[in-house]
Amino acid sequence: MQITINENQANQRCDRFLRKYCKPYPQVRLSDIYSRIRKGEVRLNGKRVKEETRLSLWDILEFSEDLLGKKDKNLMLSQKERKLKKIDINELHTWILYEDENWLVFNKPAGIVLHPSNKHWNDLCMNDYLEWYCEKQWYTNKNQVFKPSFGYRLDKDTSGVLIAAKNYEALQYINRIIRERAISKNYLTYVTGKFPKHLMIDKAIEKTYNSKFARAQMQLNESDGLDSQTECWLVKSKKHPLLWEISLVKVKLYSGRMHQIRIHLSSENYPVLWDLIYGKPVINRILNKQLHIQRQLLHCWKYQFQDLDGKMLSFEAPEPLDFEALD
Repeated sequence: MQITINENQANQRCDRFLRKYCKPYPQVRLSDIYSRIRKGEVRLNGKRVKEETRLSLWDILEFSEDLLGKKDKNLMLSQKERKLKKIDINELHTWILYEDENWLVFNKPAGIVLHPSNKHWNDLCMNDYLEWYCEKQWYTNKNQVFKPSFGYRLDKDTSGVLIAAKNYEALQYINRIIRERAISKNYLTYVTGKFPKHLMIDKAIEKTYNSKFARAQMQLNESDGLDSQTECWLVKSKKHPLLWEISLVKVKLYSGRMHQIRIHLSSENYPVLWDLIYGKPVINRILNKQLHIQRQLLHCWKYQFQDLDGKMLSFEAPEPLDFEALD
């Protein structure tokens, strides 16, 4: 079998490429792949290859078809197929804000995790929706190593703009401009208290582990933490009959630390409403029991950046219904 490496497959280690390529063949063990490489039964441009060798564009990778055997779809896909049957295509189309040859942009609903986890293994995640949509629309090669991927993460309970790269070049590009802070990230959130007109928060953050919630969380640490900047503007404040003073705040991130907005606002005594880790329990109980709001009120409102061709792209997700309920 010969595989000509295309632009979505290049720049990967040989062993990792083969591991991905063989996923539809669950009977292929990792030991089989590494054994074939070490015995010289996998050839790159006619020569022996090492596991760590990087594949280049238009390289030719060769190996015997008996490595693969036959696909066992039931063994590989039965659980996933059961999940994907739950997808409502009409609902999914309402989430899509934009699509072109490089990008697929969702208005992510609150309550959906990005990737499978131990707690949500049987639940649909955004990655399921992305892969299913792309396969239905334009994805035809089942052995394609690159799969459309999200360029960044949003928490399960955070709604709003979520951008997926549809090819490897686009994924590398969005990862790079996020690292270089060449992308504008803007959020909306409801917080407790009367917020000032403008607030710049520059406090270093480090990642820790919360044993009570059995999850990662962040804490301020000026000496050992990573630099983190958050700029905030007041949109409006109001006296709520149950929640006392609350404020709608526009937030711009200059760094992208885990839980950055939540811990920065909490550190200034303006915690995000229904934030179970950094928020106020008394407010959260009112939101849950009396207003039936059961997620942190944080919404990724707008992303803006220069596309690969230099054109400025801007994506906005409208204010969600649970925000409007507090207006």
